[in-house]
Amino acid sequence: MSDLVEFLRARLFEDEDTARWAADYRSRPNGGPDLSGSERWQWVETTSGERLRLGRRPMDHLQRPVSLRSVNEYPWRSRPGYGPHFVLDVSFVKEGVALHVARHSPARVVAEVRVKRRLLDLHSRMNGTGVCEACGEHVREGGCTTLRLLATPYADHPAYRATWRV
Repeated sequence: MSDLVEFLRARLFEDEDTARWAADYRSRPNGGPDLSGSERWQWVETTSGERLRLGRRPMDHLQRPVSLRSVNEYPWRSRPGYGPHFVLDVSFVKEGVALHVARHSPARVVAEVRVKRRLLDLHSRMNGTGVCEACGEHVREGGCTTLRLLATPYADHPAYRATWRV
């Protein structure tokens, strides 16, 4: 296995682990199930619980306390009405930050990692002449262009090699 493939597997593990950790409420004092495989988030008014419609109005609606809550409900039938749980309460958040945080919820990160792992598996197989079986490209410096593109977001990682740049 090439160094690039090992590097990518490690970064994908870190991405997925961080996303699952962000949504894992089992470790909290009051407990809760691990919803990290499907955990999606939304911003709501702290007092009313009404979902905020971000990106359509000026930022003034975020200059008062807002909460980041799960879209999911706890899957506990023994506690009817136990709805979405709080992730974060803030007194102020920039609208762009709020949009980014909610859009990149644990569910999305986990889904993206799954897709990237499939691409990694497809493009890490080479025939006997050093050609990627998936794209037919002659492999250079650890991987085909697809693998080197997958590594690009991690270019600031200390283990990233400049020779992997596309």
